[in-house]
Amino acid sequence: MNLNRPARLAALAALILGFAATTALADDAAPAAPATTAAPAAAAAPAAASDAGDPTQSPAIELSAATQPPNIQRGKLVFQTTANCVNCHGWPGDGSTGKNPRSPGIAANLRQSQLDTNTMIQIVSCGIPGSAMPYHDSQAYKDTRCYGQLLKDFAPDQQPSPGHYINAQDIINVVAYVQQKVKGRGAITKAECEEYFNRPGAAACQDYQ
Repeated sequence: MNLNRPARLAALAALILGFAATTALADDAAPAAPATTAAPAAAAAPAAASDAGDPTQSPAIELSAATQPPNIQRGKLVFQTTANCVNCHGWPGDGSTGKNPRSPGIAANLRQSQLDTNTMIQIVSCGIPGSAMPYHDSQAYKDTRCYGQLLKDFAPDQQPSPGHYINAQDIINVVAYVQQKVKGRGAITKAECEEYFNRPGAAACQDYQ
């Protein structure tokens, strides 16, 4: 099926949301939680598709390349290494433990994020011009896929910053990881820390309860 870009964005958002619900049930989580979380974001996807004339709603990437269900473990690896999200957002995604001098303690707190799936995909792909948040789509700002703008449209001090480029599938993977393992978490716990580092008794986890 040859879907247009907004429809592909909506389809991939639904894929992440559906995968999250399935994973939560498999983990014996309360069945009401995925339904409550999924409904608003699922409803947002068609809205983005129907509002394709608004450049801020334009799809960020050519999503036809991302055809597999999201892989949470791969998303974690992308967060840690390939996209290097951990340097600014910190391993728990709280925005205060990163070490990148470009973003000293001002990265977004992903644990408190209110972004829906579509918006998160777009921001990972296109970054946020005028801020330290970089773009990770190698074709961003070479055409108008990102906010309807080209690189030459920005003043020098407002140009979006390039990050480590990742493909469409890995953008989906890292967004799924953030949504399932980071977004909505409360206080950082020792158990969460040890799960992240995959090492019981990890030195980095000693200060948590």
